[in-house]
Amino acid sequence: MELNIIKILKVWVLASLIIISGCHTIKMEAIDQRQVESDVLAAFQGLVKASESLDSKKYFAYFDQEKFTGLNADGKVWHSIEGLESLIDSAFPMIEKSISLEFKNVKVTVLDQHTAILVNEFKQTLLLKNGSLVNQAGGGTQVWVKSQDSWKLVSVSASLTNH
Repeated sequence: MELNIIKILKVWVLASLIIISGCHTIKMEAIDQRQVESDVLAAFQGLVKASESLDSKKYFAYFDQEKFTGLNADGKVWHSIEGLESLIDSAFPMIEKSISLEFKNVKVTVLDQHTAILVNEFKQTLLLKNGSLVNQAGGGTQVWVKSQDSWKLVSVSASLTNH
């Protein structure tokens, strides 16, 4: 009888440990997911501020210089950061200021602790140095990867709409 009680206790302790560790894992995954979402949104906001301030050095600090690839709104593919740099380095000097930049339907999908996808819709009004206003609207997809202690973009794609 005493052996049976000891076996039952051992099984109960083992089952309890499995249940507790499983609950702990689920709880940690939920916390990690919220943390990843928060961290990616913070990186996204930093990217937006760099863009609005027309600071290409700060802007490109959010990109993985080695692994980047992307798709421009015109359907052309960038196989390296140089293609995007060429576009930004020629566009930023033509802009006097960003009048407005609004984002809606922003969603972060966490793939794992080191990878997330951010999608959004945007509207933007720019004042060019020649006095012209440029209005743009569309959507974007960004793939963010945690590299060391910071989040970097490894891929972006954009689309423009006829607003």
